[in-house]
Amino acid sequence: MSEDGTLFDAEFMERIEYLKLMATRMLPSRHRGEHRARKRGTGIELADYRPYVDGDDTRDVDWKAFLRLDKLVLRVFDEEADLPVYLFVDQSASMRFGDPPKFDYARKMAGALSYIALMNHDLISIAWYGPRIGEWMPPKRGRNQIYRAFRFLDAGETGGGTSLNQCFRAFFGSRRKRGLAVVLSDLMDPEDLLAAFDHCRYQKHDLVVVQILTPDEQDPRLPDEALLTDVEDGSERRVRVTPRLLARYREALEAHRREVKDYCSRYGFGFALASTGVPFEEAVLDIFKQDRFIR
Repeated sequence: MSEDGTLFDAEFMERIEYLKLMATRMLPSRHRGEHRARKRGTGIELADYRPYVDGDDTRDVDWKAFLRLDKLVLRVFDEEADLPVYLFVDQSASMRFGDPPKFDYARKMAGALSYIALMNHDLISIAWYGPRIGEWMPPKRGRNQIYRAFRFLDAGETGGGTSLNQCFRAFFGSRRKRGLAVVLSDLMDPEDLLAAFDHCRYQKHDLVVVQILTPDEQDPRLPDEALLTDVEDGSERRVRVTPRLLARYREALEAHRREVKDYCSRYGFGFALASTGVPFEEAVLDIFKQDRFIR
């Protein structure tokens, strides 16, 4: 894109070409149509057997094995499919913070991930989210769709609060093809984030959570007294800044990050912490190194 003011200028394109090269090196044998889903489900190739548990689809029960063994066992297949990638970009007011703003950083990450996915013949869709799902780009496939994705991301704006729980309940409450959900957010959500992730998990989607923070948020430098303003609800609070208060803040931030990371680890999901103080492509490579997004 060459339009003035775009996030996706010539420099950006050079940086994602580097990412494309790195992705190719990580997957030297990848060819079109070889995208194997991380989740196991109904497919063509039989992969394994496991005991039946209440709630499993009885169509996958091996009834011949039941007659021989007098126990229910389930046939597990590998899915061979190009699964959709759902990109959720936080557009709440807190994402304006920073230089560069977290929102710009998230949009560049989303643009890079869209580019890599489309080059790998995957379906992508992009959704803005705040208190509810905002405008979204329905699933697209093909390299020629990348500029549509860039235009969509360029047009994004911030404002208001956020509720990923409400957004995921609405989005995944509708029937969606099983795929990979990627959340790009500072995770400054007043509601239960783990409950939001549960909606994704219950519908058997894969998940990657990217927490985007500025260096100042990770290690704040404040005067002895400060007036703090919540940019999402407008509330203010004057505080006396002490070493103890800053230590408690860092502990709370780390506990929040650890809670999300532990949840993702428990269920086989991906988690990455991205700082706007480092180039966005490094954060994207961190996702790749976890064997995420491309496979």
